[in-house]
Amino acid sequence: MPCFLHHCHLQINDSHPDYAAMVMGNFMIGGGFLNSRLATRIRQKEGLSYGVGSWFQASSQDDSGNFGAYAIYAPENRDKVQKAFQEEIAKVKTQGFTKEELDAARSGWIQGQVVNRAQDRALLGKLGNNLRLDRDMMWDKALEEKIMKLTADDINKVMAKYLDHTKMVYVKAGDFEKAFKEVKP
Repeated sequence: MPCFLHHCHLQINDSHPDYAAMVMGNFMIGGGFLNSRLATRIRQKEGLSYGVGSWFQASSQDDSGNFGAYAIYAPENRDKVQKAFQEEIAKVKTQGFTKEELDAARSGWIQGQVVNRAQDRALLGKLGNNLRLDRDMMWDKALEEKIMKLTADDINKVMAKYLDHTKMVYVKAGDFEKAFKEVKP
């Protein structure tokens, strides 16, 4: 099963004014898995991928963040998966997200935060990281409050600012030679 990765570097940290919007934008693009744009289009609608999603990470200590996405697919779907991904990122930049998408995503994201705080391993990791950064759980509360105040327009502006599918690095791994020899036009 080939894997497809898309990646772009961003000059952003987790205290940046755009951070909360990037968190929610990523959640709607592919971080929310089955309820995301990438999963809906590439996995559910077109059936091109066994799994697809995205991530967004930003450093707590410097302006170093990244956005990336992945897809696991049959080799013969390689070009279709990349085309669908690029089209979805372009739609995010040009059409943006709707209020309804944001409301659903925000609810899912908040529920995920509650679940994470109820899991010993996740909570221990959070508390340890907070100690290292001289933070407490009020930092998380402030982030949740920022996310609750975001509008779709806030997120759309930030996504348009940072995401450009033409500047992303695309990495494909798999046995494509064999797959394309077996596919007859």
